[in-house]
Amino acid sequence: MRKKTIVLIIILTSLISCNKRDNTSLSGRKSLDYKTLKKQKKINIDSLYQFVVNTKDDTIKVYNLILIFKLSIRNRPLRNDVLEDALTISKKINYQTGIANSLNIKGVNARYQHSYLKSVKLHKEAFPYFANSWDIESKIKNLNCLGVSYRRLNLEEEAIIQHMEAVKLAEKFNFTRSVAMALNGLGNAYVALKKYDEAIKYFNLSLKWNKLEKNERGKGYDYSNLGEAFMYKKQYDSAFYYQNMALEIANKSNRLVDQAIIKSSMGLMFQNKEDWSQALEYYFESIPVLKKSKRKRLLSFTLINSGIIFTKLNEYQIAEEYINSGLRLSSEISSKDNLVLGYQALSDLLEQKGKPDDALNNYKLMVVYRDSIFNIQSENNIVAMNIKYDTDKKDEKIKRLHLESEVSESRDIILFLTIGLLILLSVFSFIFNRMKIKNNNMLIENMRGQIESHLSQISKLEHEDNENSTLDLSEKLNKYKLSSRELEVLNYITKGMKNQEIADAMYVTLSTIKTHTKNIYDKLDVRNRIEAARKAQSI
Repeated sequence: MRKKTIVLIIILTSLISCNKRDNTSLSGRKSLDYKTLKKQKKINIDSLYQFVVNTKDDTIKVYNLILIFKLSIRNRPLRNDVLEDALTISKKINYQTGIANSLNIKGVNARYQHSYLKSVKLHKEAFPYFANSWDIESKIKNLNCLGVSYRRLNLEEEAIIQHMEAVKLAEKFNFTRSVAMALNGLGNAYVALKKYDEAIKYFNLSLKWNKLEKNERGKGYDYSNLGEAFMYKKQYDSAFYYQNMALEIANKSNRLVDQAIIKSSMGLMFQNKEDWSQALEYYFESIPVLKKSKRKRLLSFTLINSGIIFTKLNEYQIAEEYINSGLRLSSEISSKDNLVLGYQALSDLLEQKGKPDDALNNYKLMVVYRDSIFNIQSENNIVAMNIKYDTDKKDEKIKRLHLESEVSESRDIILFLTIGLLILLSVFSFIFNRMKIKNNNMLIENMRGQIESHLSQISKLEHEDNENSTLDLSEKLNKYKLSSRELEVLNYITKGMKNQEIADAMYVTLSTIKTHTKNIYDKLDVRNRIEAARKAQSI
């Protein structure tokens, strides 16, 4: 009897290990060597794909297909079909790690194509598969990538949550480079929130980790980001120092795109210092590389700023060409921030050229896009919530299918089990899972408390900023002795309305509005509607 029991236990152990493995124990067939292939200047992607696609459907094949896709990034065209094959086979053989990594890479691709909502959805879809995967490092990368996509949607608070989770997980498993990336992401989120001191703190922490890891490119990013943060604080000496440090690293590694990004940032710094010639020099050096690398967001920003400088130099024709080029790119990628910057720049240019009507039209477009940014953020929040709801539903389905699959696979095993052994294993599994769930819940609650405390502080600071910035326009304009009707007309002017539109709104004649407008110009000592609107807003 004792011998039979021992035999049953051995059989059970063997079957469980066969059924529950994540296919990490591979056959004798070797996987491709990515490091060696990456060093080759020319790779025949098609031949490599044909070799791999005819092999057995297993984890080695999935790994090789993902590797071929990565090689196609450097050896265009991009082979999205190869990545789809990797995802399909991973689902077919129930390879959780392969599914998770394929979805994560697809999310990154969507972000590069400026499809930020699609990117968020793909990264969140990868979450339940990473939960069943051994690949913790890729799980952390997925969190950081999701944070970046949230930042592109101007959802900085959501980005902070993802980067904070990535920091905690990376520190727990001692993935130093991933810690640095997450800290850098937090810094960028705080720059977007205009919390520059907080951003500098996280950039410095990231820099320390990158120095520990001896990651030169990571150090370059940190130096550049520190320079940008100090620039917004108008501490230009510190900004120039850090940008130069970043440029030295980019020059040593001969990374042209990194050089262009840094030079564009340095151009903006000199523009803020009103050193026009130095700013244009850096902008002109960055523009060709940004065009070639298709960095459309930064390219449009750089072109518009170049146009602004040419306006300052009274080179109106050149200025208009640069601004319009930047606006076309901004419209192509739906960059609202750059559209606001571009239409404001075009309005300023046309006003200086003596075209007040055209200037006003572009000013109105600027106001429309500026006001739409808040609405878009609200819409993105709603879409993000819908994505979370859809992902949660999909998680339930995956768990249910996974459970059904386990039940089906275990039917043969149950025939060899005695009732006593089944009870023993069930009790052991129950105790182990309870302990694991308890530990995970404690960790999650701790992380949630820290994140909620952090977000509470951010909300409090933003509330204080809003209270301090609230102004009563009527009180500020008292010294100009405007009548109540003139104040009402001035308010409509600041909204970009024409005289006839104002007359209709106030139920008066057009001549009455013209009289009020003339009185406003005289009392505010301005020449036209643009100047009147700006003076009211500046006060």
